[in-house]
Amino acid sequence: MVQAEHIAAVQILRVEGGTMRVLGKAGFTDAEDFTDRLEECRRLGARMMFVEAFRTGRRIVVPHRKASVLADPAWAPLHAIMGAPAWDSFVAVPLVVRGRPVGVMNAFYAPGEILDPAALEFLDAMADQAATAVDSADLLARSRHDAQLAERARLARELHDSVVQQVFSIRMQAKALRAQVSDGRSSSPDRVHAVADEVLQLAQDALADLRGLVHQLRPVELVERGLAAAVRAHAESVRSLSRLAVALDLDPDERLARLAVDLQEDVYRIVQEALHNVIKHAGAAEAVVRVRTGNGELLVEISDDGVGLAGRAPRAEALGLVSMRERAERWGGRLRIGDGHPGCRVRVSIPNGGW
Repeated sequence: MVQAEHIAAVQILRVEGGTMRVLGKAGFTDAEDFTDRLEECRRLGARMMFVEAFRTGRRIVVPHRKASVLADPAWAPLHAIMGAPAWDSFVAVPLVVRGRPVGVMNAFYAPGEILDPAALEFLDAMADQAATAVDSADLLARSRHDAQLAERARLARELHDSVVQQVFSIRMQAKALRAQVSDGRSSSPDRVHAVADEVLQLAQDALADLRGLVHQLRPVELVERGLAAAVRAHAESVRSLSRLAVALDLDPDERLARLAVDLQEDVYRIVQEALHNVIKHAGAAEAVVRVRTGNGELLVEISDDGVGLAGRAPRAEALGLVSMRERAERWGGRLRIGDGHPGCRVRVSIPNGGW
């Protein structure tokens, strides 16, 4: 906005639940306590035009606003910040999403600039763009929250259906074993041995299920040996359990080990989810997993020789695809899914600035 129009400074403010935060600004000096100073001005009785714009849902234009602000003692906590840019007139435009204001865009025009209809139309267009961005961020946060809740519910179900039931059975068998060896009661060694074997088997099953759940939370191989080793271990597990041949094209271990630990986990989860989808939907005999760094990006690609999408778009709302997309976007990356001729190809590219 500052570059496109003769605007000395601009602020984009998010208003939610009675609180305000600065989402973006240009032209002002940095001030971490800006919102605290603004709140102090409000307590002193300063008239805040942007609040009126937010409450009414209508644009407010105030010519020669700077002089009145700097002359008003109620604005004293912000005089140094507001006085720094060379500006004169002020415009506050509400950010409206589906008829509901979610914030305000404040534009501070350079001295001598005329606020003609074209300039105000430009501000309205920019406010629409900012409102859309705020709404998209809200939807993404809600989607991420819903995905987290769904994952927690799934883990809770698995705990209940496997480990909790097994531990309950262990408890019952332990009671039976104690009854077998109680004072005054005779029991054959074979019977005691059978109950003890049952307890041992149940404990081993519970331990295996717990290890599986822990692996889903953060794989041991990833923590202890790094991304490359974790991908190899998962590929081997897929081969043995599904008979899907998995070929690997990975950067050297030491190069992938330089990636941030959280990024390594996100890459591992993308590979894991993509291979799961290959097994479930593709009808493929072979898959190729590629994790490479170079040319200023981290490339993660999973392709298969299965049935492909046949030109159809994948279901954008599917939980697995949402999870992969969010993991990529968390690092400034992009997820693309399409036909690979043959089969399907999942491709994630993350620019070097993200890691």
